[in-house]
Amino acid sequence: MKQRLVSLARQLGVLPALDAARFIRSKWRTSAENQAFLAAHPDFVAPPLWWMHDMYRHTSFELYWRTGKAMAARIVEHIDQHVQLPAPRIADWGCGLARLVRHLPDRYHCTGFDYNAGAIRWCAEHIRSATFLHNELRPPLAVEAASFDALYARSVFTHLSADAHSAWIAEIARVLAPGGVFIGTFHMNPAPGQLLPGEQAQFDRGELVVRGRVKEGSRTYVAYHPEAYLREDLFRGWEILGGPDKFFGQTLFIARRP
Repeated sequence: MKQRLVSLARQLGVLPALDAARFIRSKWRTSAENQAFLAAHPDFVAPPLWWMHDMYRHTSFELYWRTGKAMAARIVEHIDQHVQLPAPRIADWGCGLARLVRHLPDRYHCTGFDYNAGAIRWCAEHIRSATFLHNELRPPLAVEAASFDALYARSVFTHLSADAHSAWIAEIARVLAPGGVFIGTFHMNPAPGQLLPGEQAQFDRGELVVRGRVKEGSRTYVAYHPEAYLREDLFRGWEILGGPDKFFGQTLFIARRP
């Protein structure tokens, strides 16, 4: 029933208004918690609450910090496993408010990309451990070919159209060095009832499922990825290194550029 109501709200164009109301409620509920976190962590630079909600669906500074640190640790494990370099060049594509990149080791040379120009400005002003560059919703990224040894993307393809999938995987191949590693998360295991009947049939056929009717790239624009689609379509010709593995509510998939 919930998915049908969300689908109706999407069709009626009221999903953004409902999301704004959810933000106001979340901001009020986490106000005291956030004040306590700031008092206990005086060196913490707090990201803007609206963008936190828009990107992560919450307004908790403690949750932002804790999950970012935990996710970054997992990403580092995979980078160090598959990239045998002392100081690898790392790209965080879809860095948002630097939730992960601020926790990466100093030995990494990091660049964060995001299509949210305001978030990139905030990152550039407050996070000194990486370079931050704005990109549009479609390629290219403002770097030379073969600029990175690894690129990770936490919940980016999950909010893009079918055309954008094709465009961005080609761009990722361009900016990765030969043998470079992609580490990304996808919606590969929808919960029972999460997809509507027609969507489930499409997913079971191994086809990409996209829910649009809102701004592409936003949290409410959602894509679901069957494993067959990733292996046989999106990453055709790549070497599959790992996955699918559970990763903080999504599924991790790792591939090496040919």
